[in-house]
Amino acid sequence: MNPIRIAERTYRTWSSPILLELKEREDQLEPSARQALENVMVERRLLNTGNPAGKDRRKPESTDNS
Repeated sequence: MNPIRIAERTYRTWSSPILLELKEREDQLEPSARQALENVMVERRLLNTGNPAGKDRRKPESTDNS
């Protein structure tokens, strides 16, 4: 796995619990911060928004072992 993918995976591993905790406390956030949190969670697919289609659909990860 290349260094960028490793860094992305590490970032997601550490940030997902923080984002989920913020989601539980979203009633304490300003409206603009609440919208930003929702946008990030949708982008990261931490919120269930149904089955994506087109360019939003995930591509399968490469099984290349290089």
